[in-house]
Amino acid sequence: MDNNLYNRLGVRPLINASGTLTSLGGTRLRECAARAMAEAGACFVDLEELHRKAGERIAGLLGVESACVTASASAGLVQAAAACLVGTDPVLRARLPVAPERSKIILQCSHRNPFDRCLRVAGADLEIVGDTIQTYPYDLEGAIDDRTAAVAFFLQAAMLDASLSLEETIAIAHRHGVPVIVDAAAELPPKSNLWAIAGQGADLVIFSGGKDIGGPQSSGLIVGRGDLVEAAFLQSAPYELVVARSMKAGKETVAGLLAALEEYLQDDEAARFDQWERIAEFLLAGLNKIPGLAAERWQPGQPKTQPAGVPRLAVRLQPELSLSLPGLVEELRRGVPPIAVERSSSLFFVNTHTLCFEEAGVILKRLTEILENSERRETL
Repeated sequence: MDNNLYNRLGVRPLINASGTLTSLGGTRLRECAARAMAEAGACFVDLEELHRKAGERIAGLLGVESACVTASASAGLVQAAAACLVGTDPVLRARLPVAPERSKIILQCSHRNPFDRCLRVAGADLEIVGDTIQTYPYDLEGAIDDRTAAVAFFLQAAMLDASLSLEETIAIAHRHGVPVIVDAAAELPPKSNLWAIAGQGADLVIFSGGKDIGGPQSSGLIVGRGDLVEAAFLQSAPYELVVARSMKAGKETVAGLLAALEEYLQDDEAARFDQWERIAEFLLAGLNKIPGLAAERWQPGQPKTQPAGVPRLAVRLQPELSLSLPGLVEELRRGVPPIAVERSSSLFFVNTHTLCFEEAGVILKRLTEILENSERRETL
């Protein structure tokens, strides 16, 4: 490891206590995925045939109507939006992002996030309904008209309590013959979401392949209604003159995601949750022994958000400390090894999703050193 790629480039590998964030590398690639990617990269293949065969295999594994591999969940959003705008019409496909008259995608206000622009990339016009406090059924019902191509639903929205439920959204949209796109990029585990969300009636459901599944970071997956998944597939490579051509899921990506997914479905999910729980308990006990810190269990306050089931800790600095919260987080990031945590205005968070026991021990040791050094400097 002393002569690995990162060291040769002068890049420092870090301990990721933030979760499966793209900015931190997303996931640890499964060994089976790395092998599959190397095998796929060693020869040529008809990319369309590979995509179609892999999609059939994935759909069969998940028990869904159809599936296709994408170059990330963000790319999947672009392709899903384009599918709802123009279907499989070759003339309209070639015109995107100049959209036809039926180009509106409805989004609840509380679901606004940086990724809703992916819908616009395809050429959609967004219509926002409701507000940050509440969306009512009549808000969505009244917005649907002849220009409506789809309703989008972001499961990882920070304010799902202010929104219609997915069940309500699907019922209203389908009553008007309008499909529902669900961004579930980070909604694994549980692995059952891979088929259960589509089973609720969502027409296109998008997941990241480079998070909990352990596939290539730049991979994603669309599952759902056959005709719309087909239309989404036609929006990217190997096809030309399509809006997501640059968002190419190459042969290595397809092979890596398929291999990772096959192994992921065989994982003992209960054992994984038990491991996270034991790491959380170890960290909780250790953090509360460090003078100046107070830790407690924390998870997002709503179900199905980033994902709610993985144990997390919230850590507060006691007011008598001379070191500020931003200063502490920066010290963690500058240290050896660097440690990445997320923070709010008053807390920092430790996410067990991307940690092993050895790394948890390093976090406790490093925090102890930082606070001891800070207090020592204060007394000089």
